[in-house]
Amino acid sequence: MTPATIFDLLKKRTVLFDGAMGTELMKRGLPQGVCPEEWNLSHPDALKDIHRSYFEAGADAVSTNSFGASRIKLASYGLDGRCHELNLAAARLAGEVRPAGKFVIGDIGPTGKFLKPQGEYTEAAFEEAFAVQAEGLAAGPVDFFLIETMFDLREALSAVRGIRSVSALPVFVSMTFNRTRRGFFTLMGDSVARCVEAFETLGVPVIGANCTLMSSDLADCIGAMRQMTSKPLIAQPNAGKPELTGGDEVVYSQSVEDFVKDVPKLIEGGANIIGGCCGTNPEYIRMAAAALKRL
Repeated sequence: MTPATIFDLLKKRTVLFDGAMGTELMKRGLPQGVCPEEWNLSHPDALKDIHRSYFEAGADAVSTNSFGASRIKLASYGLDGRCHELNLAAARLAGEVRPAGKFVIGDIGPTGKFLKPQGEYTEAAFEEAFAVQAEGLAAGPVDFFLIETMFDLREALSAVRGIRSVSALPVFVSMTFNRTRRGFFTLMGDSVARCVEAFETLGVPVIGANCTLMSSDLADCIGAMRQMTSKPLIAQPNAGKPELTGGDEVVYSQSVEDFVKDVPKLIEGGANIIGGCCGTNPEYIRMAAAALKRL
């Protein structure tokens, strides 16, 4: 029987998300300095090809090309007035290639700006920007939202409130942590414990970590989160550390074999959802799907 919601699938088995979007866009010719989300309008076939390749690799859900499509971030490209249009297109493109029983994730990343006193923005301004973005994605439609790669807990909470002000769809949150001698902390100094407590209080149904950390370190981070919550946990590690080649091309240090080798460790640590972040591609997801079947 086909699962009606992502929660129905979570009750049955480990769920598999997709991998990186930016890496795949660059493979298809996205130039440096061009807004990735603008390609939802100018290169729709490229986006559908990326989504299709992840579904074919075994992903249960794929993320819309909307990571940087908040009105605040789009303003740096002069596209803030097209926020709704770009997000609507992002959701529709993923939905057009979605097989039966699969899901579309409304992807929302950080604004790239800072809240007061470090920056110029208020939490209310962030909430409003995320609300406009969420309206476009929800109209697509998407099945649920994923706020990801957040390094400031206050911004993540602003995103949750903003989305909830315009949509009743589930909202998942994934933070990005650095490993320190004292444990795992975000760039803004938010500990795992502080983040988990805040999301528990706000009733966020699924939480997790993505980006920055490679698979082995992220497994330890997820293990720390599991000690503090019974909620389903998301784990989407990077494919190692990014490195510049002689031709200014960014490559990642972890091979697909090493990445997949840590899938059992991620599961043992408490992850209920596995996926990939920077540097991963459909081959990483295909190999992860095979590893999950063996487990």
